[in-house]
Amino acid sequence: MKLLKIAGIAAVVIGWLAIGLLVARGPQPEIIVPAEVITTVGPLNLTNSLITSWVVMALIILISLMATRSMKLIPSGIQNFVEAVVAFLVGQVEEIAGEKNGRRFFMVVATIFIYVIVNNWFGLMPFFNAFGKTEDVNHHVFEEIYEHAHDNKVYEEREHHAAWFMENTAGMTVAKSGAKAVKFEILAGDSAGVATDRYIIFLAEEFTDYEGPADHEAAPTEADVRAALAALEADPKAPKIHLVEAHGDGEASAEDSGHHAIPSATLGGDVEYIDFPGEKLGLVIPLFRSAFSDVNNTLALGIVAFLCIEFWGFQALGFGYLKKFFNTDGIMSFVGILELLSEFIRVISFAFRLFGNIFAGEVLILMLTFLMPFLFVDIIYGLELFVGFIQAAVFAMLTLVFAVSAVEHHGEDEHHDGHEGGEADAHPAHPETGAVQAH
Repeated sequence: MKLLKIAGIAAVVIGWLAIGLLVARGPQPEIIVPAEVITTVGPLNLTNSLITSWVVMALIILISLMATRSMKLIPSGIQNFVEAVVAFLVGQVEEIAGEKNGRRFFMVVATIFIYVIVNNWFGLMPFFNAFGKTEDVNHHVFEEIYEHAHDNKVYEEREHHAAWFMENTAGMTVAKSGAKAVKFEILAGDSAGVATDRYIIFLAEEFTDYEGPADHEAAPTEADVRAALAALEADPKAPKIHLVEAHGDGEASAEDSGHHAIPSATLGGDVEYIDFPGEKLGLVIPLFRSAFSDVNNTLALGIVAFLCIEFWGFQALGFGYLKKFFNTDGIMSFVGILELLSEFIRVISFAFRLFGNIFAGEVLILMLTFLMPFLFVDIIYGLELFVGFIQAAVFAMLTLVFAVSAVEHHGEDEHHDGHEGGEADAHPAHPETGAVQAH
C-alpha cells in the first residue's frame, strides 16, 4: 500500500511536470541587466522598470483612496487592512526611534517599506517578462554592421546577438512557450564585411539544412558564403538576401547607389536588406519588469533615503551635525573622515543590496520556468515572497536606524535627549558623567 502511494505521488509529479513543459515552458532566457526601453517621450527613455514603478504608485494611491473614501469608526474590509498595516509600522518605528522621532520619521520609512514590498511582490506576477513588444534582432544586427562600415572600423571585442525564432509579426506579443533560441557572434578584429559574411552563413545554418565551415573562428571564404546564399534561395521559408551589385571598378558602393546597405568581404557587393518570409529573429521586450531589478531605481531610492537622513540630522542639530565628520581632536579627526565616507557608502550599499537580491530572484524564476515549469519554480515563488518582504524591511529599517543615529547628539559636552523627549526617562544617567545613555 505504501509503495502504491509513493507511485501515485510520483505519477502526479511527473504528470504535473509534463504539463508544465508542454504548455507553460518559457523560451530560453536572454538575461539583460539594463532595463529595456519601451519607447521615448521627448528626451525621456520610457523603460519597462519605470512603467512598473508608475503602475505600482497608481495601485498604492488607488488602495489608499478606497480605504479612506468612507471611513468608519469601527473599520472593516480594506480600511481595516490598511489601518492594521499602518498600526504595525507605527509600532515598529516608535519602538526603535521613540515616540517623537518615530512620528517624524514615520512617513518616509513607511513609504519606503510599502513602495518596496509592493514593487517586489508585483514583480512576481506571471505576465512579467512574458508580454511586451517585439524587438527585430535582424534590424539591430544590420544597423550595427552598417555603423561599423560607415565609420570604417573593425569590431574591438567579441559581440553576440541572441534571438528567438518568432512569427513574422510586429507590435505587442507574448513570448512563445519553448521558443528556440539562437546566438550570432562577431569576433574581435572582424571588419564590417567579414561580419556580413558571417551573418549570411549564420542565417543559412539556422534556417536551412546548410552546414557551414567547421572552423567558425576563421574568416568566411567566398565559396562558403555563396553556398550559404544558394541554400537560403532554395528554401522558400528561409530569409532572402538582397544584394546591390558592385560597380565596374569591382568595388561596391552603397552610398553611391543611395542604399542603406552593409558590405560583404567576398561577394563584391553590398547587402541592401534581408527579407524574412517565414519566421524571423526576434525577442520580446517585456512591457513590465520588476522595478528594483533595475539598479537605477534602487540607486534613486538610496539617494532619497540619504538626503532625508542628512536633512533630519541638520534639522535636529543644526551645523553641530557636522561635528561628527569634521573634528580636530587627534584621532577623532580620522574617525570623522571614516564617518563621512560611510555616509556616502550607504547609498551604494542601499542600492546594490536591493538590486542584487531582486535581480537574482528574477533570473532564477526565468531559468526554472524554462527548465522545469510547474515544479521547482513554485517553491522559488514562495521564497521570493519572503525575500521581497525581507528586502523591504531591511531597506526601511536601515533608513530608520541611520536617521536615529543622525539626530543623536555627539561629544562629551552634549547630552542625549532621549529622542527629543520620547524616551528620555527610560535611560538613567550614568553615575559618573551624568550623561543619559544612548541606545
